[in-house]
Amino acid sequence: MKIENEMKFKVEEISELADKILSAGFVFEKEINQEDLYFSPAHKKFAGTKKYYLRLRKQGGNKCSFAYHEVINDLQTKELEVEINGCENFIEVLKKLDFVLDCIVKKERKVFKNNLFEVVVDKVADLGSFIELEYIGKTEKNITSLFDELISNLGLDKKKLVAGLGYPDLLMEKLSQKND
Repeated sequence: MKIENEMKFKVEEISELADKILSAGFVFEKEINQEDLYFSPAHKKFAGTKKYYLRLRKQGGNKCSFAYHEVINDLQTKELEVEINGCENFIEVLKKLDFVLDCIVKKERKVFKNNLFEVVVDKVADLGSFIELEYIGKTEKNITSLFDELISNLGLDKKKLVAGLGYPDLLMEKLSQKND
């Protein structure tokens, strides 16, 4: 199981972010559209737990990835991920096994990298814009100070930190507020 170290911030204006990211020494890698389908197994509800995620990610074509995430804390998540050929067939298998589709998150994503971090700027349907900072360097004791330095370099507001919540949590919370 791989451990991800990641922080997410809500941002209002993303037009200037690319310039700040490039000025901080990052290289633009790619722009992609993703559709993430979040499921719960029949025996256990994952939706709303803010602890477990079962995600099928579509990125064009009939290939996708299937991942299980378990939240350790506001910074770290354990992740198991496999590549899937035949995405639509896999969705049918999940339905036949009584998995429940909790929500679908659609996003436009711009990815930037340097030797320590991957920075992703997301426009998420029905939620707005976000920036994710994921540490990809070798495990270090001073990881918090590395995040703090990057946050400062990018001019991010720590009050806009989305701690312990993934896009499915935010989307389901928003949808439940609409229905109240």
